[in-house]
Amino acid sequence: MKINWDEHEELKAEGIALSRRFAFGQEMSCLKVVADQSGDLGLPQHWHENEQWVVVIEGSIRFVCDGTEYELNAGDVAYIPARQRHTATFVGEQGAVLLEFSAPPRLDLAPGSIIPSSMKYD
Repeated sequence: MKINWDEHEELKAEGIALSRRFAFGQEMSCLKVVADQSGDLGLPQHWHENEQWVVVIEGSIRFVCDGTEYELNAGDVAYIPARQRHTATFVGEQGAVLLEFSAPPRLDLAPGSIIPSSMKYD
């Protein structure tokens, strides 16, 4: 099945200049994130029960996982194990487009969902 991202509702991102669209299946979900401009994301470190894969399609981002900072550029992939503390910190000069795959699916992100956020903060 082909996903047409333009047919998916844009999700709000509080305080952050990002466009996010969400698709999910029975066993995993995918969040497409587009950051059109460079800058600090201001996202707090968090964790969740879902394992996560991040694939950078365009541009670059910096993120921290278990205390180690990484620069991810177009074509790079990051794996974040379940319950691992992490955050995205900065979008590079060219902006960024990335896909975040989560298993089990992040159903809390589905439009109209009444499921509480899966993100935990210390």
